[in-house]
Amino acid sequence: QAPPTTEIIVADQLASGRRPPTLVGRLTGWPRGGFVALLIVGLVLFIGIHVVPSSTRLRAALAARLGERGYKILFSLVSVAGLVLAGIGYGRAPHEQIFEPSLTARTFLPAAMAIAFVLVAVANVPGRIRRLVRHPMLMGVLIWAALHLLANGDLASNVMFGAFALWAVFAILSEEYRARRLGSGQGSWKFDLGGAVAGLLVFWLVFRFHANLFGVPPI
Repeated sequence: QAPPTTEIIVADQLASGRRPPTLVGRLTGWPRGGFVALLIVGLVLFIGIHVVPSSTRLRAALAARLGERGYKILFSLVSVAGLVLAGIGYGRAPHEQIFEPSLTARTFLPAAMAIAFVLVAVANVPGRIRRLVRHPMLMGVLIWAALHLLANGDLASNVMFGAFALWAVFAILSEEYRARRLGSGQGSWKFDLGGAVAGLLVFWLVFRFHANLFGVPPI
């Protein structure tokens, strides 16, 4: 008899009301109690430090005290720490279903995630798409968060993806208020093509190893 596949094991764990352990969760081996709080702390750190640039006075005060390089180092360290804590908290939080997952969201999830990865990738190259799409990286984050929120429906997913969706909306509105857009000049479609290929490649890797990395199959 063939051994059960990762998808079968994960489906059995979800049916029994248990969140399958992620790669991070398996490495830590920590108990599950209090991990929702750890998830929240991580989100507060990550989103909080990303809100700082929206306040010109606060950013200027930190840069004046720490220096521009010190500010950037602090920004990076807090961002990484927040992501790590949020990832551990999400991966080890107990599975508590809040609402029924949307079948429509799950149907469109793969295509939407491919678009989201492409948007994030082209936001980082001097192409034309980031001039046409006002905020491609934030739009990619919003698509990723909103679809995962609707497709899961459990407490930990509501907390994490809901927080990222709200932050993306806030950041877009903040950028619009300050009339900030990515890039300058015309840009080149060649860079967009390269960015799109890179984004799709990363999407395929995440899709292929989703169960191993995050404890649940991609669809």
